[in-house]
Amino acid sequence: MPMFSTELEARLKPHREAYNATVNGWLLDRTFGITYPALLLETYHYVKHSCSLMDRAHDRLGPLDATLRTYLRTHRTEETGHEAWLLDDLAVLGYDRTEATQSAPLAETVAMIGSQLYVIDYCSPAGLIGYIYVMESKPPSEFFLSVLHEEFGLPREALTFLTRHGDADVRHREELCDILDTCFTDPDARRAAITSATLGLSCVVRLFQRLRSGDYLDSCPAPVPPISTPRKEALYV
Repeated sequence: MPMFSTELEARLKPHREAYNATVNGWLLDRTFGITYPALLLETYHYVKHSCSLMDRAHDRLGPLDATLRTYLRTHRTEETGHEAWLLDDLAVLGYDRTEATQSAPLAETVAMIGSQLYVIDYCSPAGLIGYIYVMESKPPSEFFLSVLHEEFGLPREALTFLTRHGDADVRHREELCDILDTCFTDPDARRAAITSATLGLSCVVRLFQRLRSGDYLDSCPAPVPPISTPRKEALYV
């Protein structure tokens, strides 16, 4: 039997391809810089629920799930306060912190969190590991961050959320692969993790497609204009 992390990646392949196509098109059509504040805002709206999702899953796991419970407690501590990094990045771009915290998320962001509540409550609380894996298994590369700074003129001080996750998520991916391969022997838990991961990534893709289109509430600060022409052949993710 193949390792479950390998099976999960195979299930995610079409969603990874859609994600890459969306992000690369977003960069190449030059709309990323304009919509970056909205991306930060929506990321704030789903990241602020990360700890409560882990708490909910942890409290519904049974005594036989000790390894998963320990992982969720530890990871919850690591993720606490990350939404503040997004508010800091928005502040660098001139976005008011109070306005950000009081704004309403887009429907795609609500669906992202709602889908994980469904998995936890109606499939298996262990399934949330699939969502965590999706969010942390492909950290932004230094090349990608350099493109945002050098070609779109986004200040490094407004990229701290992406930069910090790029540094930490390489280790998190290794931990998650080990969890998936050692703790997910139950078929129901595996199905729940696949559901969680595929729903989570498909929601991210739909959210990014909407942000790329510019179809969102007009509450973001003026964008930083691009400072150079991108390499059309480049693949950024």
